[in-house]
Amino acid sequence: MTATQRYRDPMLLTIHLAIALAPCAAPLAPPVAGTATLIVASTGEEEAPSAAERTAAIARGVEFLLATQEDYVRDRGIGRLPDDELAAWQEREQERLDGLQGGDEASEWPYEGVYRDGRQRGAIPSGYRVGGTAIVCEALLRSASEGSTREEIEVAVNRSLEFILDRLETDPTMAIGPKKGYDVRGWGHLHALQLMLLLRGEDFVTKARRKDLDGVIEDLIDRLEANTTEQGGWNYANDRTVSPFMTGSTLLVLFDAVEAGFEVDEEAISGALDALQQCRTEEVSYAYSGKARREVAMPGSSARSSVAELALYKAGRSDVDELRRAVDGFFVGWDDLLVRKSQQGTHVGPYGIAPYYFFFGHTFAAHAIEELPEKERAARRDELAEVLWRTREDDGSWNDRIFPRTASYSTAMAMMALGAKDHGAFAEWDAAPSKKKRRR
Repeated sequence: MTATQRYRDPMLLTIHLAIALAPCAAPLAPPVAGTATLIVASTGEEEAPSAAERTAAIARGVEFLLATQEDYVRDRGIGRLPDDELAAWQEREQERLDGLQGGDEASEWPYEGVYRDGRQRGAIPSGYRVGGTAIVCEALLRSASEGSTREEIEVAVNRSLEFILDRLETDPTMAIGPKKGYDVRGWGHLHALQLMLLLRGEDFVTKARRKDLDGVIEDLIDRLEANTTEQGGWNYANDRTVSPFMTGSTLLVLFDAVEAGFEVDEEAISGALDALQQCRTEEVSYAYSGKARREVAMPGSSARSSVAELALYKAGRSDVDELRRAVDGFFVGWDDLLVRKSQQGTHVGPYGIAPYYFFFGHTFAAHAIEELPEKERAARRDELAEVLWRTREDDGSWNDRIFPRTASYSTAMAMMALGAKDHGAFAEWDAAPSKKKRRR
C-alpha cells in the first residue's frame, strides 16, 4: 500500500481526522478517485470557516501533499476528452499515480499544464515540473507544521531541492535562454527563486548548502533578466508582450530578492512596471497580454488584477484605493471564475477565462488583502476563506484542473491563501531599497 493509498484509506482517514479535525464541519466521506465532489455546495449564505477550521484545513493539506509527492515517469498528454469519458479517465489516472506517489524515490510535484515538450519525447516540460514542485515546497514550509510532520516536510523538501537543482543544472530547456514562443522555463525559474529565498532562512539547510543557494539565486535572477519580453516584463506564452499574471508575481519575488541583498537590473524592473501599467485600465482590470487597447471586463481580469496591482502598489505606482478595487474585482468576478474551474479547454468565453488561474487568483487576492488597512482585513479574510470552502474536495484538497495530479498545485495555493496573514508582506521596491522585514 502506497502512502497515497494509506491517506485515501477511509478507515485510516476517519481515525486521523476524528482527532485532528474535530472542529471542522466538512464531511469525512472517503473520496472516489478522479471525481470532484465538493465539500460545501454554493448557496451564497455560508459562514466563513473558523480559525480552528482553517488551521485544520492547512494541516490536512500538508498530509495530502506529503502523500502525493511523485516519482515522475514520462507519460502521455490526453488532449480533450469527450465529457462522458472524463470521469473514467480521471479514475484510471489516479490509480496510475497511486503507484508513483508517496515513495522514498518521490521528489517532485509536477504541474500538468497546457502542453507537452516534444524535445523531451512528450514529457511534462521541466518548467512545469520545477515550478509546481517549488510551489508545493513553499506551501509546506509555510504551513507552521511541527514535530514529526515537520520532519517529514524537511525530508520531502530536501528531495525536491535536489531534483530542482539537477533540472536547473542539466536540462537545456531550463537554461538561461532567451526563450522563444510558448516556453514555461521562466515559470520554473520564478518559483525556484522564491523557494531558494525561503530556504536561506530554514534551520535544516546546512551552512554549506546555504552558500550554494546564494549562487543559485544569482543565477536564477540572471535567467529571469534574460527573458524579459520586447514590451517589458515576462510572459510564458510569447517573447513580445507582457503577461500581468507572470509579471506581477515575478516582480514581487524580485523585490524580495533585492531586500535579501541580491542585485537585480533596475532597468528590467522599471521596464516591467511600465509594461504592467500599459495593460491596465482605469477600472483596474488588465489585458490578458500586451497593452490594454479597449475595455477589459473585470470578470475576465479578476484572477490577475490583484497580483498586478499589488506589484504596482509595492513599487509606489498604485495606492490602497486602487488595490482595494482589485480585491473587489476578484470577488465580483468569482462566480465567473467558478464556471471555468476544473473544466476542459483553456480560454473560453464570454470572458476568456482559463481554469488554471482559479486558485492563483485566490492566493494573490489574499496577499493583496494583507496590504489593505488593518481594520478591513479580517472581514476580507473571512470572505476569501468562505469561497475557498465552497470548492474544497472531500479529501481535503483543492483542484482547478481536470488532472488528478494538479491537486497538489491547487492545494498548495489554497493553503497559502488561507495562511497569507502569517507569511509576511512582500518587500517594497525602490531604486534605493528600504530595509523592511523580509518575508518568512
